Parts: sequence; structure tokens; C-alpha cells
Amino acid sequence: MMASDLVEILCAAHLGNLVEGPFSERGGIMLVGPPGVLKTTFVSTLDVQYQDALMVSDINVKSLIRMRDAIAAGKVNTLVLPELAKVYERADVTSKNVEGTLRALAAEGFSAASFEDSRINRLTARALIIAGLVPSLVESHFSAWEESGYNRRFLWSLIRLKDPTALEKAAVNWARIDFRVKHIPLVPLGSKIPNLTTQRERQRLAVMVKHQPGGDHAIQIQLMTRILAVLRWWYTENGDDRNPMDVMERFGLSLGKNGTAMDLGPTPRANLKMEEELIRHSAGSLLAHRRWNKDKVRKANKKRKR
Repeated sequence: MMASDLVEILCAAHLGNLVEGPFSERGGIMLVGPPGVLKTTFVSTLDVQYQDALMVSDINVKSLIRMRDAIAAGKVNTLVLPELAKVYERADVTSKNVEGTLRALAAEGFSAASFEDSRINRLTARALIIAGLVPSLVESHFSAWEESGYNRRFLWSLIRLKDPTALEKAAVNWARIDFRVKHIPLVPLGSKIPNLTTQRERQRLAVMVKHQPGGDHAIQIQLMTRILAVLRWWYTENGDDRNPMDVMERFGLSLGKNGTAMDLGPTPRANLKMEEELIRHSAGSLLAHRRWNKDKVRKANKKRKR
């Protein structure tokens, strides 16, 4: 899978709530991979590109309650957690409460915390949840997530880098990696995005998520369908002749048992012209310094002779 494919998938998932359809569940995407595979870079794209996506480095139930009305009103449609492990770096009771709130936001909706008066009428908040995490966190919580229904609400995308040394090469070349995303989906001028997916395509999407945890894949299929619908709409709007199902097929590899390797694109090259100038400048400075030292020694010798 190309890195640009993953960026487009995440952006399309963010716009998925605008796709016409009978379902209200939002679901989410969990990017699972070892440290150094750019999970934070990928998920932070949403915070940079969309004003209704909010990246939070650390949350608790009280902060989620403060955001509830903004989420319910549509001012915040996606919550981005660059490192899900932060949720579990607290007491078990606190982390369980946050986990339960995220679980509700992704599906049935969050209206009131356990310590709030349930007799008060409140808006129901739903949001797409995008997070990055390492495989060890999945292993330590998998059984509990399976029992609580947490697993079935999300797509679990397992990724690694095709070139494990890509980041080191970029640092040595002193150049950022360019994902070369052709165009990122924008918020439509209208209020809705048409769902032009076919039943055969949705059946194919269902096959892609068959190895996903949770047992019941309904929410996962819904999210995959929305992503495909957004990509098809956006490609049509931009006159892009690519088949969005090709992107879905490549993303679908990351949903399998063994995940997929991420191709970051061409390795960034060093600016050789600039380096040549620096070398030339350094050589010139060194030569001038040596000449200055020789002149200094020559003058000193002359003074001694006198």
C-alpha cells in the first residue's frame, strides 16, 4: 500500500458522515504498527486539513463531556488520538471510563456520563475515532476489547514500512518524505455525498474485513462503504480516472492477518548542489585560513631576524 493511499482513506473516513444512508454509527480506524512507522504523521493529516477534526494528545471523561455539545452539533466530527496508549497510562477505572466513552461515540452515541443525572435531556454525540497504537497494546487489551464490543467498532489497520531505513535515509539526506498525495478530499459544497457503491462492491468490502476482530463486522462494513463512496465522489469531481476500488483493495491488505507494508514513495535525495557549494565554501575558507597562517608565520620570522 502506498502512503498516499492511507492518507486518502483517512480523509475519506472523516467525510463519511456526509454519505447518504440509513446508518448513524461512525466507527473508526486504529492504525497499528511498531514505533517509527509514521502513525502520528498519518493521523495528524486530518487535524491539518479539516477544521472539524480535533487532535487530542490526552483525554479523560471530563474533557470529553466538555466536548460533547460541540461533537453533537457537528463542530467536531472526528477525534484524533495520535497515541492511544496515553488513555491507559492512568488508573484502571479512569482508563475504562474513557474507553467506554470512545466506544459509545463510535456507535450508539454518548449522551451522559455515569455521574451525570440521566433525567436531563441531552444531545447525543457521535464521532469518528482515529488513533495510532503499537501491537503490544492490542495484545494486552484484546480479550477485554472483544468482550466489551470495542473491537467490532473499528477497522484495525496493521502496517509496517516497506523500507525500515526510510526515516534514517531522510534524516541523512536532510529532506522530508513526500507522500505525493494527488489531491485530498474537500468538504462538499452540498450537505450530502451520494452513495454510488454497488452491492457487488459492498460484498467485496465485506470480504476485506472478514479477518477483523469483533465477530460482527456490520460497523466495519458500513465505514468501508462510506470511504468508497467518498473516494468515488471525489474522483468524479476532480476528473480523476482512477478506480477507487483499487485503493480500497490496497488498504484491505492492511486489514488482513499479516497486515501490509507501507511504501513511502521515492527516497528523498540530498540537495547535492547545496552540498557542493558548502564543500567549496569550506575548502575556500580552509585554504584562506592556511594562507593567513603562513603569512603570520612569515611576519613573525622577519621580526626575529631583525
